[in-house]
Amino acid sequence: MRLYTSYFYQIRFFEPNMIPISTAIWDPKWFHDFQGARHIYVDKRGVINGVRAEALRPGPGLEGTCAGREGHAPWCEHDPSKCSFLRGYMAQLIKLDCNDYARRLENLGIKLKRLAGFRGEPVIVLIVYESPSNPCSERATLQRWFSMYGHEISEWKRN
Repeated sequence: MRLYTSYFYQIRFFEPNMIPISTAIWDPKWFHDFQGARHIYVDKRGVINGVRAEALRPGPGLEGTCAGREGHAPWCEHDPSKCSFLRGYMAQLIKLDCNDYARRLENLGIKLKRLAGFRGEPVIVLIVYESPSNPCSERATLQRWFSMYGHEISEWKRN
């Protein structure tokens, strides 16, 4: 199984075998076809949208602990090593069994391929809200967590 991170904007460039799975606190409404947060659908290009990874979603205790790149909160130094949000997010991830979670993602990819009938190997793409240029994004934390347990993961790049 190939595993990547990306952000919502990039989904428009995905192929049908690429499965975007949101790890965001909130998703854009279009990700669920404006039908509510539990709605999953296949878009006009054959890409499955609306799948969420609730266990990888930053927990409620982390909301508001980062002002983001554009924020002006006095506690935010825009340094991931000093960010209370990203430290808290890693502490949340560490409580999960990464190898089990990776197996579950792989099984999900196999099931969705069978249901949707797309060609090619399922590619799991964990979607975060921010672009790669935002140092306050949780993507680096996700990548570090998976890598700590031997799972290759990187940012998806459009060819």
